[in-house]
Amino acid sequence: MLLRPLPARNEYFAYGVAIAYIRTAGDTVDSSYEPWLDLITDISALNLAVYDVADRLRSMGPA
Repeated sequence: MLLRPLPARNEYFAYGVAIAYIRTAGDTVDSSYEPWLDLITDISALNLAVYDVADRLRSMGPA
């Protein structure tokens, strides 16, 4: 069975949780939605491994 990390129409929730988690960890990141759209699309299409997602999040840098 395949468990998708972002079920249909759950992108905004995942985006909000990611921003909140990063801020809670004491880091800053560009929180405008546009830079996240490619990441969300790739995750939804199952094109990225967990390590790839972590690398992309680190590369987003401070706001």
